Amino acid sequence: MFEKPGDIRAALRTIMRYTDHNILSNTFVAFLFMHTGPIAILLSAAQAGGLAESEMISWLFAGYGIGGVITVLLSLLYRQPFAVAWSLPAAAIMGASLQHLSFPQVVGAYLITGLIITTISLTGLTRKAMDLIPIPIVMGMVAGLFLPFCLKLVTTFTLDPLLAAVTIAAFLLVTSGALPAKFVPSVLLAAIAGIIVSALRGDFSAVQPLSISMTRPLIYLPEFNAAAILELVLPLTVSVIGIQNTQGIAILRSEGYDPPVNVMTMASGLGSLAMGILGSVPACITGPVSALLNSSGEKKARYTGSFYLGCLMILSALFAPVAIGLALLIPANLIALLGGLALLKILMDSFQSAFQGKFLMGALVSFLVTVSNITAFNIGSAFWGLIAGCLISYITEPSSFRENLSPPQRKTV
Repeated sequence: MFEKPGDIRAALRTIMRYTDHNILSNTFVAFLFMHTGPIAILLSAAQAGGLAESEMISWLFAGYGIGGVITVLLSLLYRQPFAVAWSLPAAAIMGASLQHLSFPQVVGAYLITGLIITTISLTGLTRKAMDLIPIPIVMGMVAGLFLPFCLKLVTTFTLDPLLAAVTIAAFLLVTSGALPAKFVPSVLLAAIAGIIVSALRGDFSAVQPLSISMTRPLIYLPEFNAAAILELVLPLTVSVIGIQNTQGIAILRSEGYDPPVNVMTMASGLGSLAMGILGSVPACITGPVSALLNSSGEKKARYTGSFYLGCLMILSALFAPVAIGLALLIPANLIALLGGLALLKILMDSFQSAFQGKFLMGALVSFLVTVSNITAFNIGSAFWGLIAGCLISYITEPSSFRENLSPPQRKTV
C-alpha cells in the first residue's frame, strides 16, 4: 500500500555529487518565496484572530521545523523535489474562525483533521482517487493557481517600473542566451539585480534592527468543540488533500516523477498532528514551492534542492523571530517578481499538459473556476475547479472520461 523507499546512502552520495548553481538557485528562490508571502498570510490571519507574537512564533516553528524534518526525510527516501509545510488556505480559514472560536477549540479541530488525513492514508484511497482524475483537468487547475503569480510580472511594472525592468532584464539576459546559464541561473541573476536596486534606493533602511533570539515553542491543550469540528475539519481536510497535495502531486507527475501519494498523505496527517499541538495549521505538500524546486537542473538531482530547503526550514524554525524579521525586510514587489519569473516555465508546462489531446473542455473549466478565486463552504477555488472540470468533462467528453478509468502508466525517475 505504501510506496517503497530508496537507499538513503545513495541519495546522500547524489546530493554531494550533483549540487550545482541551478540547484542552489532553486533552493534560494523557494526559501525566499516560502518565507515572505506565507509569513505575510500568517501575520494577517494571526492579526484577524487576535494571536499574540509568541503564538505566531510557535506556529512558525511548528510549520517550518516539523515541515523541514519531513521534507528532508522524504527527499532522501524518495528522491523527488517537493516540500512540506503548513497550508496557506488553512491559515486563511483559521483567521476567520478565530473571531468566534477560541484557540484551543481551533487546535482541537487541527488534531481531528490530522487524524482523518492519517486514516485516509492508511486506506490507500488517495492514490486511487488521484489516478482517476484526468491529468489535463488537474493541470488546468494548476495553471489557474499559478497564473496570478506570473501576472504579477505585469502588474508590478505599474507599481515599481524600475525594479521590474531591471529584474526582468537580468532574467532575459540568461534566458535569451546572451549570458550562458552555466555561469549563473536566470532567476538568481534576477534576484541579485533586484536586491542591488532595492539596496541602492534604501528600500531596506526603514526596517527595525533584527533581534537575534531562538524560538520558544508553545504546547497547547486542545478543546474538542463540536461547533469548531463541524466548521473546520471538512474544509481543512479538503484544503490539504484536495488542493495543496493535489497541486504538488500534479507538478511532480507533469515532470515525469511517480510521487509516493500514500506516503505524502500519511506525512501530511502525522505532520498535522505534531504541528497542531504547537499551534500550527495542518501540514501539506506545498504546490508553488514544489514548482520552484522543479524549475531547472538535472531531473535526477532536483531533490537535492528540497533536501537543502528542508535544512534551511529547520534552521529558520529554530530562529523564528529572526525569520519573521528577515521576511519583512525583503520588498514585497521583489518577491512577487522572482516568484513570477521562477514559475513561468511551470505555468507554460501546465498549459501544454492541460490544453492538448483529450479533456480540453474539462481542463478549460477547471482553469476558469480556479482562476476565479471563488470560495464556497470555506473551501477555495482549486477544489471547485477540479470538481467542475470533472463534471463538465464527464458530460461533454464521456468517451475520454471512461478511458481514464484505467490508470495510465507513469514514468519513473
